[in-house]
Amino acid sequence: MNLTVKVFFGILYQAMKRNQIILLVVGILVVLISAIFFVSKGSKKDPSGEVKKPSPLTTKILINELPLAERPFTVLVPHATNRLFTFVTIGADKADAATLDLEYQSGDLLKGARASLEAPISNTFVKAIILGSCSTGGKCTFDTDLKSGTLKYKLHFPGQDVTHLLKGDFTFVSGQKNLPDGKVIYEPSKATAKDNLILLNSFGLPKTVEKETLMYPIVLSSTSDKTIAGTLTINQAGVTGAAIYDGTEYKDLKIAIKDNSLTIALNHKPWSMKADIVRDDEKGSKESVTLYLLGPIVLYK
Repeated sequence: MNLTVKVFFGILYQAMKRNQIILLVVGILVVLISAIFFVSKGSKKDPSGEVKKPSPLTTKILINELPLAERPFTVLVPHATNRLFTFVTIGADKADAATLDLEYQSGDLLKGARASLEAPISNTFVKAIILGSCSTGGKCTFDTDLKSGTLKYKLHFPGQDVTHLLKGDFTFVSGQKNLPDGKVIYEPSKATAKDNLILLNSFGLPKTVEKETLMYPIVLSSTSDKTIAGTLTINQAGVTGAAIYDGTEYKDLKIAIKDNSLTIALNHKPWSMKADIVRDDEKGSKESVTLYLLGPIVLYK
């Protein structure tokens, strides 16, 4: 091989070595930059220099595992116009974050609403939820042929690394007489058949009970103080007794048990509570309303 060829290949070899070194350096820089990016993204800091923790509502979720005594008493109460209903929760002030998701069936359509409860959560917390939608111009359309729905209530408590999700059903009695889970059926009497009632799982209790309970507390909510009459059929095994809350205390109920179901004859006046709501169907006007509740009814083990 002559000298010219040797010199050519020598220069080429040195160039290849330089390119390999450059590529290696570039590769190392890419890896370092990527690592810095993902570390900084996963541990953002606020101006004080503290690492931000994940939102409590993104932690591990436990469904219906919160003890009965720690659950907020929660109801949905109809409005006389049937354009909205009132969400009421008592005892949620112990939580430092909460959200609620509502889904309900209107004819063949599934409708819904979502809201956050800003901490500190007031006790009692009240929110009117419109059964329909309103445009920015104030024109509203309202849902009809209301049947049943599901309420998901997500709560996080200080010092806990889990989020509790309370999930339960409700039904508009005029459109559907049973709760979607199939455990509770309410057959109103003729005198009550046309009344505007909601049957639901109230999650918690307004006052604790001493005995061990089964299933979940049952409430009927109404728009008036009219007596609520009819037959309540509950599919639940192991029940030895039942009681109803009258606004002050629990009173024993007569029950008839057959196989794994029981029936309760209702003929009771609801108790009431006052609330102030915001009427989104009336351009945000405020209204003082009276909420009427029958129960909760609790089942003893």
